[in-house]
Amino acid sequence: MQVNKCTQPQQSFGMALKIKSEAVDALKKMPRAEIEKLAKIGSDLKDTKYYDLEIGKDGNRMVTSTFANKYKGGSFSVKEPDSEFLPFNATWEGTEIYYKKGSNYHDYIKFADKEAALKAYKDISGSHGVERDAKMVKYLDSRQIAKDNAAQATKQEQGQVNDMVDKLFNDYGTIA
Repeated sequence: MQVNKCTQPQQSFGMALKIKSEAVDALKKMPRAEIEKLAKIGSDLKDTKYYDLEIGKDGNRMVTSTFANKYKGGSFSVKEPDSEFLPFNATWEGTEIYYKKGSNYHDYIKFADKEAALKAYKDISGSHGVERDAKMVKYLDSRQIAKDNAAQATKQEQGQVNDMVDKLFNDYGTIA
């Protein structure tokens, strides 16, 4: 059996900061402080599961997900929340099923309460550029994890109900 060397780098495996090969030249022209900032962001985002910050051609940024969601880096804005929902806007760059690329996209992130949403608002609105994109990656990732946890809890609860019904039928059921 022959094993051939893989010539394409697997830069994205296990990382939420993805630097594409076409970004290298632009990154080499950036000030050292920007590169150090990216290194810190890479470390901060290493545990995200669903969302990534991609650095592409000419250093352009995209916030991407394992789903069809893709947002232009630098386009995020948040509105001060009046409930547990933090509204945000971004430029859509994902699939064109519901939105056209380049269109203004509106959504929200749900928090435990209004205070948590206000804290996130202050955190995001107090940052700019690549740092704001990185914060949005973390908050969007947390939102998806919360959705997954809720779906898993519902599935688990239904499984327990099904087991209880099966036990009831085994103990007391009759065949009609």
